[in-house]
Amino acid sequence: MRKTVVIYGSKDTPLMRKAIEVLSQTLLDYIGSYPASFQYDAATDYSKYRCIFIGTKNNHPYIAQSTQTVPPHAEAYAISVQNDTVIIEGSDDAGVLYGCIDFYNQYIVRFEYASNHNRYHQNIFDDVLPDFAYSSAPTVRSRGLWTWGFVIYDYKGYIDNMVKLKMNTLIMWNDYAPLNAKEIIDYAHSCGIRVIWGFSWGWDSGCKNLSLESLPTQSQDIFRKFKEEYAPLSVDGIYFQTITELKTEYLGGILVADAVTDFVNNTAKLFFSEYPDLEIQFGLHATSVKQRLEIIKKVDARLRIVWEDCGSFPFSYIPHDLDSFEETKAFAEKIATLRGTDDRFGVVTKGLTKLDWSRFEHLDGPAAMGTGSKSWKADRIVRKSKIWRYLQAYWLTNADKVLEMIKAMAEAKQGDLLITALVEDGMFEENIMFPVALYSEMLWDCNADLPQLINQVALREYVTFA
Repeated sequence: MRKTVVIYGSKDTPLMRKAIEVLSQTLLDYIGSYPASFQYDAATDYSKYRCIFIGTKNNHPYIAQSTQTVPPHAEAYAISVQNDTVIIEGSDDAGVLYGCIDFYNQYIVRFEYASNHNRYHQNIFDDVLPDFAYSSAPTVRSRGLWTWGFVIYDYKGYIDNMVKLKMNTLIMWNDYAPLNAKEIIDYAHSCGIRVIWGFSWGWDSGCKNLSLESLPTQSQDIFRKFKEEYAPLSVDGIYFQTITELKTEYLGGILVADAVTDFVNNTAKLFFSEYPDLEIQFGLHATSVKQRLEIIKKVDARLRIVWEDCGSFPFSYIPHDLDSFEETKAFAEKIATLRGTDDRFGVVTKGLTKLDWSRFEHLDGPAAMGTGSKSWKADRIVRKSKIWRYLQAYWLTNADKVLEMIKAMAEAKQGDLLITALVEDGMFEENIMFPVALYSEMLWDCNADLPQLINQVALREYVTFA
């Protein structure tokens, strides 16, 4: 058989270099070596090779002549295989990267398993590649994970696994900006992932004891923290929480919705006066304001409200908590357009791994993040295995509710939608567990058939079952 090679148009961007890397790693398992990778040259005769052409019409002369259709959306791609030649075309560089990822997910996995009773598995690169055509685009614009930063023990592994799941947003909460924050940002950007840094606005784990009267004096302190710790990093955005993680509408005799709206708007003015284009996300717990949406509607439109604790699974930590699912879905559809159809809206869903709050301790100062030892990570994997088994069992039975909720929000919110999942302290950096992989595909295509999604995800070698 002809040698398999990768022919790119340009590798001058981090995402194109990542696409070549991802594709090379995939091919290594099938052709036994890393494929040679060449920049396209119209004068070269490539007939002696099995070519995989990757790029966009703007950066690849060969692909510019292709007649395949890429969906007209950011991050979209099209894959065609014909006459033993592969074309992976993106609408942009991110689309090329995701197309290279799905060359394995949607093509190789489809054909390498049993088509007859003689063999359960075959290496399709041992013969002429089957013809194929496929295109796709994400239904949720911003897709990702939410986690406390100090329980990421390998930040490169965590980010690499997000890439495999076609995620583009990481929200990390920290007591202090990590000492290696710039390195984390640079690596994430090379993988097409935005990093949103989370910290408190006048709130901590003792918010029930907080004096609301003191909030106005805290705005300058919050802004100072941002300028000193985060602004020098050229951050993609910040995420904050403040005094809403309560099960009561009142705190100290004051309506939480009123207090938080005034405080957030006044503090945001400081930020936008110097950083008018900064992405600021307001992490809002629905439990204390659910009946006061007319007040929350007044939150500065430049802020993205990111809702959590909206009701039953998938907003509940417990993946079999479905008692109020229909009510929760109706509420999610309502808040999706609370401030109009074009406002910035997001959610954090749960029902996956979380902190062990019985062992939680705040950090006393900044630390290097994501640099855990092999032995530490190995021990954590064992400790988390029973939790993942429990979560996996209920995701296998209740995944339809997750897909239904995502689809409801996506249909209600046609524009700037952010959906993230709480995945923390579960060793995601080492193992992509089945529920997380399934969730990521729901975010990419919430109109997909669930049994087909389950089948596709379960066949992927990088997906782990508890």
